[in-house]
Amino acid sequence: MLLIIFASGCLIKQPAVVTFEVDRTVVKAGETFHIIVTINNTGKVAFIGANLMINNPDFKILQSPKFPSQLKVGEKVELVWIIKAPEKPGVYTIGVPLELVDELHRIWKGFYHEFTITVVKEETKISPGELSMAIKTPYMVGGGKIFNITVELKNIGMAPIEIGEVSVNLFDGLEVVNKTKTPEKIYGGQSYRIVYEIKVPYKHTSGYMTIIVNYFKNGNEKKEIVSKYIEITWAPWFANNETLRKAYGDKYYWIENKYLVDGYWIKRFNSVSYVNVSVLRNYALPLVLRSKSEIEAAEKIYSWILTHYKFGDTTASVDPQKILQQNKISYAEGQLLFTAMMKSINVPSRIVSLYNGTDCTSNPLSEFYSGGKWYVVDFRHGFIGSREEYIATPYFPKIYQLLTQGNYRLVAQAPEELKGHEHVDVGPDYLANLKEKLITQVEKKLNPMLKTKLTLMLNRMNENEQIFALFIFASAPEKELNEMLLKYDYKNIERSITALYEFYKDKPWPDNFRKYWYILRGVYK
Repeated sequence: MLLIIFASGCLIKQPAVVTFEVDRTVVKAGETFHIIVTINNTGKVAFIGANLMINNPDFKILQSPKFPSQLKVGEKVELVWIIKAPEKPGVYTIGVPLELVDELHRIWKGFYHEFTITVVKEETKISPGELSMAIKTPYMVGGGKIFNITVELKNIGMAPIEIGEVSVNLFDGLEVVNKTKTPEKIYGGQSYRIVYEIKVPYKHTSGYMTIIVNYFKNGNEKKEIVSKYIEITWAPWFANNETLRKAYGDKYYWIENKYLVDGYWIKRFNSVSYVNVSVLRNYALPLVLRSKSEIEAAEKIYSWILTHYKFGDTTASVDPQKILQQNKISYAEGQLLFTAMMKSINVPSRIVSLYNGTDCTSNPLSEFYSGGKWYVVDFRHGFIGSREEYIATPYFPKIYQLLTQGNYRLVAQAPEELKGHEHVDVGPDYLANLKEKLITQVEKKLNPMLKTKLTLMLNRMNENEQIFALFIFASAPEKELNEMLLKYDYKNIERSITALYEFYKDKPWPDNFRKYWYILRGVYK
């Protein structure tokens, strides 16, 4: 049992028994093998995560397993990591440290194992096991389809093999809907096929499916593991209405409703914003034919609009067909045209804008739906990405201040009668769990060693100060942020940010929040 030595001098028993193994020690160059980790929770609280690392950069972790929502005290789990071997043959010794995260968000270290892996050039140099397993599956499958995985097991020895548990580890979104019977025993020289029916989601995703066969020969338990890569594509522009309703559920409304903006917009700009699918689809479809997802399609349409139009600030029309024919368009017209083109290829899309109780045309953005979440397009600031990424840009803090201090609402246009204001409030969706979303985005920028420093700093602040600080850090260039947190004491940085917040909290925040990063940076130059 490993021990952790605390600064107090006490010896504390590790809260888990962890064992490591590999499914093979001889691997063909560039091919995959598996690290299997068994975790037995012998502590006092549940675990919620496990992070495995490899100390040799020539070995790449291709896919990590999904950890249980909670591994409770007394429970055990077997996790499988898929590893890619180096391209260069040779004998390698790799160290594999493991970190466990408990439900109190404490990180437990000290779990470590070393393996010697021989990487060979030719497959024939790899000694076969007694059970041979081959998997037949398509490389690419369309969203919403059901496909087969055929697992062929062959006993390449003479003695009979007893088959234990056969498990199929799928990546998120895939589901086993049916399977044939698993054999109890396979005699020498015989083969057996197991067929699994797999249902895939209506979204673009990819990853490795792993089949694990536990078997017994001469009373000894053994294991055979094979992984296969598969990609799921989703092209709604080829789907019929029935399929679109299944794929998107209540979000289908944002395809079906062909109006972009409400009666207030129509009256102000003296034009009707209706999507003529037959016209716009002729422009949009050729752009997206080879796309594998709504996101790829959106990126192509976004780039096409950027390259085909000059941008200004005067909005002449909200009619997407008229906007299409212009040479110069406003940023608002860019949002309208993008949203219309996305609707024309069957992607849920809508206009989102600020509403002050009178005017709902301020700061228009586009949203489109993909893979269970909304994505944001902002032509004025050159942004396309997820909502979570958008709130971490320098352009969201101004919106946040208007929503929380300025009596504004963030609304999605939902026109039906085309009379007055017709929209739904989406501000709460943007603000929900805002601090956690910002921390996630900021931590992506940070050297892992600095994450603890960020936590200690935030713990010294109140909620509003934390949000302000995270907006500043999210707006900062990555290199500069890491340099500051590495070089200076977190308490001093916290005091500077708190002072900035007190000075600026009631003043209108700038459109580009990076201005405040430059002020903070100037304190330390």
